Amino acid sequence: MDPLSVTASVLALATAALQSTKALYDLVDGLVDAPRSVSHCKSLLSQTQTTLGTLARTLKTNCAPDTVNSVLKEIELNRVLESTMSICQGFTAAMTKVTSHSTDSRFSKRDRLVIYFKDTKISKLNTDLADCQRTITMVLSSITRIVSSRTSGNIDQLRAQFTTLERALVDLSVQLSTGEPGPQADNHGIIAEGDSSARLTDILGDVCQKTLSTTRAWRTGQKFGDMKTDDHSIAMQGIVGVAQPGVDQSFGSLTTTKSSRAFQGQMDSSSFSSLFSK
Repeated sequence: MDPLSVTASVLALATAALQSTKALYDLVDGLVDAPRSVSHCKSLLSQTQTTLGTLARTLKTNCAPDTVNSVLKEIELNRVLESTMSICQGFTAAMTKVTSHSTDSRFSKRDRLVIYFKDTKISKLNTDLADCQRTITMVLSSITRIVSSRTSGNIDQLRAQFTTLERALVDLSVQLSTGEPGPQADNHGIIAEGDSSARLTDILGDVCQKTLSTTRAWRTGQKFGDMKTDDHSIAMQGIVGVAQPGVDQSFGSLTTTKSSRAFQGQMDSSSFSSLFSK
């Protein structure tokens, strides 16, 4: 797939998932005096809408298209967006069915009783949606951090920010892998456990791990092309200041002529100053 098509595809899915999330929010918001397990969805759905909206805007206005394309291709965020949309659509259909006797002004006793017996399953759906939202948030944070790292010159600050992000990704990955299976599907269409729940856990865990690997690769990897200096010029490629452990650097050919000076790799500030002040 063409790299630009990757971003376009993810943007389309983010927009569709946002619409599905909004539809479910509007349905829940219209249920007066709904049970807690139902009303709890509103806050979560609001957060998910915010995350998806931010993701869509980021993809539309990104200032480093090649970088974003590369990251999205590695992470495969589309799988999480598809899962989010599927959960919201299934949840909407199920809630429409089990609240068929309620109105805009009254939540029926019959529907409340049905919801009571489905409480565990609804709670599991909330958990699944929350896991999707957290995973999308982490991917969005990774994209934002990677793009900003292309223009930032504060190496120490970047290292701290990447370390915090990577730690959060590790924590989320652990939480996803230790989640308990949910209840079985029923004839109301409220789904959770079984193969469906296991697949969701696998998808989220895999995307989380790929996000972590991609983030680490962008933090530690530096690739440079050929460099040529001429006519008493100076040039550098790499890192100046505090040495950065675990950085993978690769360079093209280096040619210096006519008393030029050039540097590739890592060098402390004093040595750099000494080299280029001559």
